[in-house]
Amino acid sequence: MLRQGLVGGVESGESSTKPTPVDAAHRFDHYELVTGGDGTPVELGRGAMGVTYKALDINLRCPVTLKVISERYLSDESARLRFVREARAAASVRHPNVASVFHLGRTGGSYFYAMEFVEGETLAQLIKRTGILEVKLALEIATQVAAGLAAIHEQNLVHRDIKPTNIMVRLKEEEGSVTAKIIDLGLAKTVDGSASEARISSPGAFAGTPEFASPEQFAGIGVDIRSDLYSLGVVLWEMVTGQAPFRGPPAEVMYQHQHAPLPLERLKNLPQRVVLLLEKLLEKDPTRRFQTPSELLNAIPTITDALGARRIITRQSLQKMPSTASCAGTRKPSVKSGPKKISIARLPVTGSDLFGREEDIAFLDRAWANRDVNVVTIVAWAGVGKSTLVNHWLRRMTAEKYRLAELVFGWSFYRQSTTGKTSSADEFLDAALTWFGDPDPRVGTAWEKGERLAKLVAHRRTLLVLDGLEPLQNPPGPQEGRLRDPSVQALMRELAAFNKGLCVITTRMPIADIVDHERSSAPRRSLEQLSSDAGAKLLQALGVKGDEAELQSASDEFRGHCLALTLLGPS
Repeated sequence: MLRQGLVGGVESGESSTKPTPVDAAHRFDHYELVTGGDGTPVELGRGAMGVTYKALDINLRCPVTLKVISERYLSDESARLRFVREARAAASVRHPNVASVFHLGRTGGSYFYAMEFVEGETLAQLIKRTGILEVKLALEIATQVAAGLAAIHEQNLVHRDIKPTNIMVRLKEEEGSVTAKIIDLGLAKTVDGSASEARISSPGAFAGTPEFASPEQFAGIGVDIRSDLYSLGVVLWEMVTGQAPFRGPPAEVMYQHQHAPLPLERLKNLPQRVVLLLEKLLEKDPTRRFQTPSELLNAIPTITDALGARRIITRQSLQKMPSTASCAGTRKPSVKSGPKKISIARLPVTGSDLFGREEDIAFLDRAWANRDVNVVTIVAWAGVGKSTLVNHWLRRMTAEKYRLAELVFGWSFYRQSTTGKTSSADEFLDAALTWFGDPDPRVGTAWEKGERLAKLVAHRRTLLVLDGLEPLQNPPGPQEGRLRDPSVQALMRELAAFNKGLCVITTRMPIADIVDHERSSAPRRSLEQLSSDAGAKLLQALGVKGDEAELQSASDEFRGHCLALTLLGPS
């Protein structure tokens, strides 16, 4: 079992302090500190500005993380202002891959803020426990962190301290999934740096952790989101090698980040495409890196596809996805050749090999081209290849800049649930409403939230992909296939009736709530098992030995079941 809670080490340059004193009841407004067996508060971590505790919201009876300003800063007005700025910066970001702050308060002379209690362990602990992470897991964590950075970037913020101890991860081995969240925006600041903010900062001073800082951070100049992407590159390097690229005394690390070449010999056992990704992330010149997190998210499928196909890629092919324009100044895009926003990191990672699905791909192509089609449902039992089909189609769409889609948003219900199926729907609605620009996702009934989301999705040419909807549907019986959650029910009904874009759904059973639209705006397609020929081609691509007749016979033996055939491939 993974240990729960936020754990943080002493930040670079800070000294050890005693825990912040609390009153006899350990109360901060309506939060009560959780105490250990010896009666002392459970301390989760320490940062430059304060101490973090595990606490309980006594009104909602749920655990929270409480950060309290360090005692030594109580008489320092500038420090108090920085603490408040930290809380407000963190609270402005709402995203599943960033820990949410939801309360800032003051008790007596002490300041505190409350944020969600993140289960799991820090990425630093995971790396220490396992040594080196498997490449696919490392890329998935990097993808989710990049998605969180995209949300931070949207608020015109730069984190400035992306590192393994500031990333929480939760592995679900039974589901084969991982969730990553960015924590601690204590060093976050706006890109343009307002005058009021400058008065409470230290102009020209280094802020960050040397091993993970960008070259421009050491120079004491203004930094932007490209600095965070460099830091993410260092994190990815440590995930796949077990160590940061540059180590030693702070002054030596500073020089190496600014002037030394990357020690690429340490990457000799890694796939060429991963080395290429690391080289681009860790360019010393910011203009040669990915310019935004979205560009990185667009490029990662190129890496994962190449991994699945055992294919070599070039630096030029990797650079075709992101722009090479500098993000200096206002960073206005020179050409809008694709969607304004893309978020598909939450979709499951699948293999890139696809055989015998030409008609199904054509069905999706026709649905996107037909403005009268609002929703399509791909129905099949587990392991037939629904997610692989949709991911393959999305890669085709990506190559064509999503065919004039304005927004692209993907979500997998299997990968989001943390406490149950209903929680999965709630988390989806909160994340989607935030991403699509709803002013306050917390307002309204579940049905009203679903209707609001439908309007946000439908009024633009949006590609919405919902993977694995069946956990939210009723099982076989009188209400079979009907959606249990009112918010998702309202969303589906509204989109089936009107949608300028397309909603693509994968599920194990038809959606009873929109069955009346199946002959018009919401067609359903049942995915069949693979034919003998297609199954044989899949086995051949997976490296299974045998002539065509033998492979076809093996495919027939497993009735063309995609997952079963995939498991026959070499491990």
